[in-house]
Amino acid sequence: MLLQIQKLYFSYPTSHVTLFEDFSLQFYDGWTCVAGSNGCGKSTLLKLIAGLLIPDSGKISGAGDNSNDEIIYCPQETAEVPENLYSVFWSDDNEVRRFFSMLHVTEEMIERYDSLSGGEKKRIQIACALADRPAVLLLDEPTNHLDEATVQMISDTLALFNGTGIMVSHDRTFTDSLCNRTVYLYNEARAFSGGRDCIVCESYPGGLTKALELRQQNASHNRGEWERLDSKASAEKQRSQKLAEENGRSKNRLAKKSLNPKDHDAQAKIDVARISGKDRSTGDAKAHLDNQLARTEASRDAIKKSLKRKEGFSVESAVFAKPIVLEETDIFASEEKDSYKLHLPRIVINPESKIALTGQNGTGKTLFIKHLISELEKADRTQEIMYLPQEIPASQEQQILAEFEALEDAERGAVLSTLYRLGSEPENLQQGSVSPGELRKLMISLAVEKPLSLLILDEPTNHMDITSVLALENALASLSCALLVVSHDRAFLSKVANENLHSERSGNEGKILFV
Repeated sequence: MLLQIQKLYFSYPTSHVTLFEDFSLQFYDGWTCVAGSNGCGKSTLLKLIAGLLIPDSGKISGAGDNSNDEIIYCPQETAEVPENLYSVFWSDDNEVRRFFSMLHVTEEMIERYDSLSGGEKKRIQIACALADRPAVLLLDEPTNHLDEATVQMISDTLALFNGTGIMVSHDRTFTDSLCNRTVYLYNEARAFSGGRDCIVCESYPGGLTKALELRQQNASHNRGEWERLDSKASAEKQRSQKLAEENGRSKNRLAKKSLNPKDHDAQAKIDVARISGKDRSTGDAKAHLDNQLARTEASRDAIKKSLKRKEGFSVESAVFAKPIVLEETDIFASEEKDSYKLHLPRIVINPESKIALTGQNGTGKTLFIKHLISELEKADRTQEIMYLPQEIPASQEQQILAEFEALEDAERGAVLSTLYRLGSEPENLQQGSVSPGELRKLMISLAVEKPLSLLILDEPTNHMDITSVLALENALASLSCALLVVSHDRAFLSKVANENLHSERSGNEGKILFV
């Protein structure tokens, strides 16, 4: 089925900026990834397609023309029980039931929906959506907060969908396995010199990894071609100026004002030179060159020159930096007799260590981090570390913003510079509140202004757009202090880590392994 967006205009009532302006796009059967920076309209586009938002003008045609039941939208949030849960879960149709089977949804889970984990609710949400057999299925960040096993389970199930699937995602491994096309949204004014202040898009074949590679290649090529033509135009301008000067001197030489009126021989020579066209040669050459210059400038200006922003940040290494040693031991989730037990080997974290900690949810990764921080507290070394938890309490947001506001001008400027290099815009902090992704980046920017021995990041890419993920990736790859990062994003970990720890669980016991 063809889903077509034609000349779409949309802006939020509270905004003075038109988000989509003369925006056109087509979606086909199969999965398409929609990617881009925060605020570029990814979720808004899905809601417009789903009919949850009404465009100011333009047309969205295809699925949903005859019945709203043809299109299903799955938001990031899973708090609400899907409306069709009970009817489809107990359906007699085996084709419907198989989605629940593949996603390991049990009757016991249905009965205690409110107490389920986010990953369990997401599996139920997607099973219910597939069970309705929509023509178009819209998924907004379907893998956020999910462990690798759950992501693989969802990927295998979504591969069976044969309609038009559109997902907003920054998970490269996930989109690469499912999507045959990627649509990248961006604000043209922030991406290109002279661009419009609205959202435009580019389409690429394949998943997100290939799209990002092609996008980078195109940007590098266009920037190089623009600079080549700009250099050519500058050289032609200089030659044109020289010809203008030579033409001026030639005209002065052929002028009769300075001649003696009685010097008929000199006047005759000037007349011969004028008739023979010698006085026009430099002028003709300049006119030809000016035409060439105009063509060169037109070719240059037809190229979208991508604006290149600085990336990365540096951390001031603690002068007292030394290895962090954790001795082999067993740690427990609580003091209860039947508490979960996690066995740790002897672990040495050197100043150059970049450690990835992986494992399914519930295997003890957070328990290990708490033990590590506890041991550093005993050694009076907590001032050397920064810990960014997976979820930041709402009560902490104002505290973090207040810390930023209390900085001296120079310190605030350094933090804003780091924030910008992580893919944010400084004006985002002037709104009084920030998104979860922006808050995480602000915490990182504040932390790296202090001497650190160890940076601990628990799922740092959650809530971050792909632009920020790539910027963080590049920054952490050259980090000057030790790093421990918990993540299910394999592509991210492959760029930032040089050592690997893995947590495994069997019943009420688990262990951390070197892999």
